[in-house]
Amino acid sequence: MPPKPTISEQIADLSVDLKYDNLPEKARTKASNLILDVLGSIIGSKEIKSSRIAAEVALELDGPEESTVIGHGCKVAASNAAFVNAIQGYAFDFADDHNQSNSHLSVATVPVGLALGEKLGASGKEVVEAVALGDEIVCRLGSAFLGKTYYQGFHPTSTCGTFGATVSAAKLLKLDRRQTVHSLGIAGSQVGGLMAWNTSGSYTKRLQAGHPAMVGVISAMMAQKGFDGPPAIIEGEDGFLQAYSYNREYDTNWITDGLGETWEFVKTSIKVYPCCRYSAGYLDACLEIAERHHPDPQKIDRVMIRSSEYTVKLLARPRKMDPQNVVDTQFSMPWQAAIALIDRKIDVDTFTEKNIDRQDVRRLMKKVDWVVDEEFERRYPEHYSCAVTVTMEDGTEYSSEIENPKGDWRNPVTQAELEGKFTNLAGREIRDEERINQIIDFVTGIHEVDDVGKLFELLR
Repeated sequence: MPPKPTISEQIADLSVDLKYDNLPEKARTKASNLILDVLGSIIGSKEIKSSRIAAEVALELDGPEESTVIGHGCKVAASNAAFVNAIQGYAFDFADDHNQSNSHLSVATVPVGLALGEKLGASGKEVVEAVALGDEIVCRLGSAFLGKTYYQGFHPTSTCGTFGATVSAAKLLKLDRRQTVHSLGIAGSQVGGLMAWNTSGSYTKRLQAGHPAMVGVISAMMAQKGFDGPPAIIEGEDGFLQAYSYNREYDTNWITDGLGETWEFVKTSIKVYPCCRYSAGYLDACLEIAERHHPDPQKIDRVMIRSSEYTVKLLARPRKMDPQNVVDTQFSMPWQAAIALIDRKIDVDTFTEKNIDRQDVRRLMKKVDWVVDEEFERRYPEHYSCAVTVTMEDGTEYSSEIENPKGDWRNPVTQAELEGKFTNLAGREIRDEERINQIIDFVTGIHEVDDVGKLFELLR
């Protein structure tokens, strides 16, 4: 009796056999929408300091002019272009999110798809195949950790994203089964992604998209040339699941059950706020209260937030009581709740240096409190539920409870809202409305494109 295929071998079989026409329509549409979503952040964030640094490093590394560093008017090696574009795509923390896997999946796979797609002259269908496949692997690997890998100190966007980006690259390079297995084995030895960035609000949060994208391209290229890696890198002894799981609690069924038949990544959420996805529930609630009841921020006595345990752990740790930089504010529950109730909106311009020390925000955030809600904890990670109660000085209370935040697949953005988000982000750098509309048309119709390199003519 032949040995059971390893998880890498099962992924490789899917990669080799997958064709665009075999993808369900929902998966095709989702993949193209996720390409558009990430691309908006890549374009709009080129002037962010972390984006400029990444671009400068890529230029200094040099290499063949294979793939475009979007927004910077130059070409570099495909791995380096993927690196920069992924960091830019993550700069606003506006990337899509998958509940069960706790990951932002497309922020690494899309830059790989675009960079290698341009280098290879791939068709739109081939790029969609690669992005869909990579995203699916990120979702399934992350879900296998049962919502607990964060407690081990690892960020699944980076750890699982490394494998997703690699399989996206392997698909575009048309690696065979053996080469794909080796590419995953190679990638497993390059996995990174410590949550330590949250202790200081550092730019390494954004690196955790750039590193997987770069590693994905390199791993697949090395495998193509004959470099090998362990075939049981995921489930084997000392493999990925054992090393990165909390108390070695994981379930491989999340990875293998229905692989290639059901597509989990279609349940990805499209973010409507440029900050931590765990913020979305209480921001929805705060903005609903602000819009419906118009509470005077100066007369608010208390803001009580009820949420799941990890939301509190991540967003209400001591440093978040006194955020020192933009990344801190993107992960500060009291700061975000206060500015939402004051400004009655949350957008990219909320999270800027000038807002960090606003005195009206600092005063109100001292009145924000929180508690772990047992019911919301029971629903996690399938649901990111949250509730807010605002109590006024005269005792009046305003409350809102959110089961699934806006953008969740059960409370989705519309196509018009997605395209509006892209227009707002791209419009920060591209002043020509007609050109923005052409980019939208190109990406939403990417399945009809014979060479994705044509996209970069619109991005110059």
